[in-house]
Amino acid sequence: MFLVAVLIHMTLKKLFFWIVSTLIVGAVLSIVLVYGIRAVTGTNLGEFTQILLTGLTFAAVAELGFFSYLVFNWLAKGFLRNPKLFSSIQIFLILILLFNLIYLNTSKFAGSSLTAHLVVPLVILLVSLAVAWWKSAKSVAGAFVPTLFFMVAATTLEAIPSINSKAGEVPLPFVVFTVLILLVCNSYQILQLSWLVTRSQKNNETVRKRSDS
Repeated sequence: MFLVAVLIHMTLKKLFFWIVSTLIVGAVLSIVLVYGIRAVTGTNLGEFTQILLTGLTFAAVAELGFFSYLVFNWLAKGFLRNPKLFSSIQIFLILILLFNLIYLNTSKFAGSSLTAHLVVPLVILLVSLAVAWWKSAKSVAGAFVPTLFFMVAATTLEAIPSINSKAGEVPLPFVVFTVLILLVCNSYQILQLSWLVTRSQKNNETVRKRSDS
């Protein structure tokens, strides 16, 4: 139903604004993060143009992940008519993803850097909980689990190529850079989309009332 609501209540103008604004968020955040990481750790992640393109790429990946989630959510609700069962499955998948992320970090970064790398799953979980709480507080209580699932699942799956690179161990600053951009873009998308759909529904109701009067 959420996917149907998106298609019905979002105009092309609003959809374009959402896509472009998400790309801008990724690009701006990438520049801020790269200079922040350079100031704190002394690590140079690349030149300005390269970092800008990287931020845009991560933002685009986040957008594709969000569209994929909308389709998954729509299909899953079609097969699973019981909301409690669907929520339970999502919670189970969240635990599986977090466990796999911890295991991946433990097996790949065992040693002195393990503790630092285990901060990444913790940050993903804490930010996801905060976004899910905010969304459920501003919309409906039933949005908590779906939002938490999207934030954890999408961010984890999108960040895996950076964490588990075939080229070898990825420096922790770049992992943090990647995860933070994906977290912020995913948070922005799900909160912004909810606002756009709600505003569109209110505008449609206003127009309908005026036409009936």
